Amino acid sequence: MTSGSALQRAFLAVVPPPEVMRRTELLADSVRQVDDGLRWTRVDQRHVTLQFLGRVDDTEALVASVGESVRQMPSFTVALGGAGAFPSARRASVLWLGVSKGADELGALAGAIGAATAPLGFVPDHRPFRAHVTVARSTHTRDLRAVVDALASGATGPSFPVDRVVLFESDTRGDGAVHTERARFALATTH
Repeated sequence: MTSGSALQRAFLAVVPPPEVMRRTELLADSVRQVDDGLRWTRVDQRHVTLQFLGRVDDTEALVASVGESVRQMPSFTVALGGAGAFPSARRASVLWLGVSKGADELGALAGAIGAATAPLGFVPDHRPFRAHVTVARSTHTRDLRAVVDALASGATGPSFPVDRVVLFESDTRGDGAVHTERARFALATTH
């Protein structure tokens, strides 16, 4: 990428491996109902967002800064587990799977990325970081407590190593967003 290349809508994320993503789909299928009014995310688009960036004018500077920061972070292990909804299960617009192992490490990684992107003009989210994988959205807030409880009781697959962060460009379309990988950043390997 050159310094002149821009990304219209970008974010940094951790992507679970295919086996874990297949398990998230099986779990989603177990609670999905026809005409439930939810827009379920495609399995190939699921991830743990570390920072939403929006428009990126200088991709080269972003890649250099994030790459340097991420290289300083040791790799770690994550497992998905539990579920929830934003802003709450009673008045939900986003349904998600949680992180049962590695949430603190994901939070530290998100913090390091926020520190690396702040000098470039990206404002970190003011809300506390909550590691999650979005599985469905609703245009209207609704009571999803039963769905959250059902998701929380299901198995979401094996733990997996987090050894890289991915920069995605997101193109929002009528039939859902298309995420295109633009760069990968390796974490430090641990022995």
